[in-house]
Amino acid sequence: MRTFIKSLLPKSLLLLYYDKNMKRIGRKNARQFVGNNVSCPCCGKTFDRFMDFYVPDNNNYDRYKDTYKGTVCPYCFSYPRHRIICYYLEKNNTKMSDIIIFAPEYSIRKWFDKKGFHYITTDLFEPIVDINVDIQSTPFPDEKWGLIMCNHILEHVDDHKKALIELKRILKKDGILELTVPLDRKFQTVYEDPNIVNTEDRIKAFGQSDHKRVFGDDFEKILTDLGFSVEVIDGDTLPPSIGGAIGPADYDDNRVFICRK
Repeated sequence: MRTFIKSLLPKSLLLLYYDKNMKRIGRKNARQFVGNNVSCPCCGKTFDRFMDFYVPDNNNYDRYKDTYKGTVCPYCFSYPRHRIICYYLEKNNTKMSDIIIFAPEYSIRKWFDKKGFHYITTDLFEPIVDINVDIQSTPFPDEKWGLIMCNHILEHVDDHKKALIELKRILKKDGILELTVPLDRKFQTVYEDPNIVNTEDRIKAFGQSDHKRVFGDDFEKILTDLGFSVEVIDGDTLPPSIGGAIGPADYDDNRVFICRK
């Protein structure tokens, strides 16, 4: 019944309700973490510490047991990768025009909202985005977008290289594609197996029930082989006050890949 009711409501109203609820919970959380030891570039607030990540049942706990603590912003619910991204965009005065955010996360949207930037959101299924598209085959013309945000999506799609080729097609010549993926440096290359299809096996193999792969140490080479020039932002080179480079899972290596044509 709840899903049916949601289907009848306009997207703008659904988004307003979602954001209002997230803000209410964030304000309540923030009162429990008052302090100045850590800071979140996404929402601009400081706390005595970050919250622990709650590991859902459809995730492999072994991937989280050593890295889930102190990784989540109490107010905007950012993870280390979100804070690294926003820190980078802020410090580098990244060009902000013709922006599209795939699978938009609350903390990333809040940073763009705080800065007053207009953006378009998209996802395959999510009802509160501006447009529903398949990242492997979008309706956009060539060189449409100046900044493409794509965080932890390529592990979900059937063909990650097809998605990357599509992202390159719709990226402007002077544009930026920002990418993060689950990345386990113990793997030399991407670990995937199309024969692993049931929930339990995917959780065990890929860390989450809807993941189809884990990327390895050669992810940068995958990007350069497809014709991107790549700048790698290592989270462990940024101020420790924004929450570190690893987590909440151990394959959340939190290297941010800034890609250009």
